[in-house]
Amino acid sequence: MKRTPFFRGKPSVRGQRGFALVSGIFLITILFLLSAYLISFRVQQDSSLALDVLGTRAYAAARAGAEWGAYNSLRNGACAASTPVTFDGTLAGYTATVTCSRSAYDEGGAIVSMDTIVANACNQPAGGNCPNPAPGAHYAERQMTITVSP
Repeated sequence: MKRTPFFRGKPSVRGQRGFALVSGIFLITILFLLSAYLISFRVQQDSSLALDVLGTRAYAAARAGAEWGAYNSLRNGACAASTPVTFDGTLAGYTATVTCSRSAYDEGGAIVSMDTIVANACNQPAGGNCPNPAPGAHYAERQMTITVSP
C-alpha cells in the first residue's frame, strides 16, 4: 500500500496574504505613539526646568532685597516704607520691592525697636514694583520676611 502525503504539491498561501502588512502598520503606529509621548514628556520637562530656574532667581532676588533692607536698617538706621531694588548680572530683569515697618516694644523698661523687612521679588514688575497684579506667562515671584533690631 502506497502512502500519500498529507497534502500534495505546494501549500496554498492565498489565505495568508497581507498578514505582514497589518503587523507592520500596527508596529509603526505603536512606535509613532510612543515617540509622540516621549517628545511631549521632554517638552514638559524642559518647561518645568525653565520655571524652576525662574523661581530660584526670584528667591535669590528676594533674599538680596531683604539683605539690602537689613543693611539700611542696621548701618544707616533707615526704614523706608517701600523701595524698588533692581539687579544686574544673572538677576537682570528682576526687581525686589522692599518694605520696612518699625515697631517699638517695651522690654523690661527698655524700649527696643524692631524693623520688619519684607522683600517681594518678581521678574515682571508692574510699574517698577512687585507683585504684579496681572502677570504674564513665565511669571515668578518670591517673598521673604526678616526682622532685625537696629
